[in-house]
Amino acid sequence: MSISFSAVSPTVGVQAHGLDISQPLDEETVRLLRGKMHEHGLLLFRNQELDDAQQLRFALCFGKISKQGAIQKTAPATTYVSNVRSDGTFGKGELGFHSDQTYYAHPMKAIMLYGLEVPAKGGETLFVNTAAIVSSLTTAQQREFDALEVLHEFDYGALDYGTDKKKEVQALKVSAVHPVIARHPWSDAQVLMTNINAKSIVGVSTERSRELLAKLAALVDDPKRIYRHTWRKGDLIVWDNLLLQHARSDFDTAERRTLRRCAIGNENEEVTA
Repeated sequence: MSISFSAVSPTVGVQAHGLDISQPLDEETVRLLRGKMHEHGLLLFRNQELDDAQQLRFALCFGKISKQGAIQKTAPATTYVSNVRSDGTFGKGELGFHSDQTYYAHPMKAIMLYGLEVPAKGGETLFVNTAAIVSSLTTAQQREFDALEVLHEFDYGALDYGTDKKKEVQALKVSAVHPVIARHPWSDAQVLMTNINAKSIVGVSTERSRELLAKLAALVDDPKRIYRHTWRKGDLIVWDNLLLQHARSDFDTAERRTLRRCAIGNENEEVTA
């Protein structure tokens, strides 16, 4: 089997060629893929045919399935981002840039999505490499952001859990404080920890907090930095949840959009909440 890689954008990700991920992979191939994800933040595989069990087996190449939080704790290993399934979550509308579970001390390590149904237009997933943003900061910006901490907060009770009423999710507010510029846990990179779940910058006035968060959001939302992935059926993407932030463009909800998801947990995640 000959595996090759090509860049998907100047700052984010590579596409893997010549690999059928529906089949078990040897340890050497797993090490290669892990290394490429750590190096480039994102791996794209096209034209894959995967059932639930095959996707889960591939997800486990990158770590354990997350059980942190009110949803993941009770969810099966594979879940659905969908506007048409009764068990689908987060299925509708535009989403701003974020990394999942930054309202915990140990956000999940990686996220995997597989395209089952995709709209003809819109519903793209957008990615930005926050280490590239930090490395581009001026000395003045570094000085402004360096010593700051950010409070993240999330209300599980406010979520739309889809139409499947059999699944009861506990209403729960969770929060965590992180450095605005944090050390990536398994590399020497520095990453941004501010996103749409950021409630405030710690220790400054409300006005100053809003000003700082707006400045940081503008850096993330710069179109020149963004990889915009237009989904095809059979696409699979796995990405580093801390190195990259992701977002979603809006789409016509009359169209069907279903992605199968695996959440790959941090080794130190909290599983009691």
